[in-house]
Amino acid sequence: MMRIHSNRKSQSNRRGIAVLWLIIWGSFFLTFFCVVLEIATLWAAQVEVNNAMDAAALAAVKDWGERITLPMPDDSTEFPRDVGVAYATANPIQGTPAVFTTNYDVGNPSNENLSCDGNLVFGGLITPPPYEFDAGADALNPAVLPAVRAQVTVPVQGFCATLFGFTVLNVSASSTAYYDTGTGQPVLVHVTTFTCP
Repeated sequence: MMRIHSNRKSQSNRRGIAVLWLIIWGSFFLTFFCVVLEIATLWAAQVEVNNAMDAAALAAVKDWGERITLPMPDDSTEFPRDVGVAYATANPIQGTPAVFTTNYDVGNPSNENLSCDGNLVFGGLITPPPYEFDAGADALNPAVLPAVRAQVTVPVQGFCATLFGFTVLNVSASSTAYYDTGTGQPVLVHVTTFTCP
C-alpha cells in the first residue's frame, strides 16, 4: 500500500505567491489612494485660491471706484491696494495665508503699478464686450471703467507628496473686477485681452 504524503514544498510556494500578490495589489491601492488624495487637495486649493483672488479684486476695485467717483476724485491706488491685500490674506489657502503684495509704485504714471506681473494690477476696462483690461488706461476717463486684476501662484504641499518625494505643486489663479459707476458696485468679469504698457 502506498502512503500519501503532503507536499510541504508546494504549500510554501503558495504562501510566497500570496504574499507577492498582496504586495503588488497593496502598493497599487496605496498609489491609487495617494493620486486621488493629491487631486482632491489640488482641487480644494484651486477653489480657495480662486475665492481669495475674487475677494481681493472685488474689494480693491470697490474701494478705488468709490474714491474715483467722489466730488474731488482721488485716483491714488495706495489704499485700495492695502484693502485688496487684506482681503487676499484673510482667505487662507490650505490654512495658510497667501504671500500677497501691493505691487505699488508711487512714481509710475501707469496706475502706480510696479509691474504687470504683480499680485494687484490696477487699470481700466475697455468696453463693450469682449472686455480688454488695459493696465495703462486712465481710470478718470469716462469711457474707461476702473478695474483691478488680482493674480497669484501659491505652492501647495500635498498629503502624499512627502511619501513619494514630490516637491510642492503650484496652483495659480487670477480674477478681474471692474467698478460699475452706474450702480456703485464691483463686478467680476472675464477678460479676453490683458494689455500692459
